[in-house]
Amino acid sequence: MLQMKKCSDLNLSRPTTDSLTSVQFHPSAQVAMTTGVDRSVSLFQVTWTGDSNPLVQSLFLENFPVFRARFSADGLSLMATSFRNKLFYLYHMTEGKVTPVSGVRGQCHALHRRNTPSNWL
Repeated sequence: MLQMKKCSDLNLSRPTTDSLTSVQFHPSAQVAMTTGVDRSVSLFQVTWTGDSNPLVQSLFLENFPVFRARFSADGLSLMATSFRNKLFYLYHMTEGKVTPVSGVRGQCHALHRRNTPSNWL
């Protein structure tokens, strides 16, 4: 039988000032990511007790309300897209580097918005 426990809000240590747009768990670490219309991407350490989930890092993307973000399959980077902008951002977590990418050749706008490249979770 599966046992469940009510836990505190994932983003309690850094609540968003606007709507959350996506939540994803890291593929191999005890980390979860939230994104929001407030232009934020936040990473939280997920604790086994669920009592607190401390903020690990928060990124603010100027003039970029985040529509969706996804970890790469290897968990070393993440990609964030916006519904108001055709570019997307890559964040290389080991380097702490944010890279804007202006577009992908051969990809239609609808595919870009869905954020579904095969090597991203």
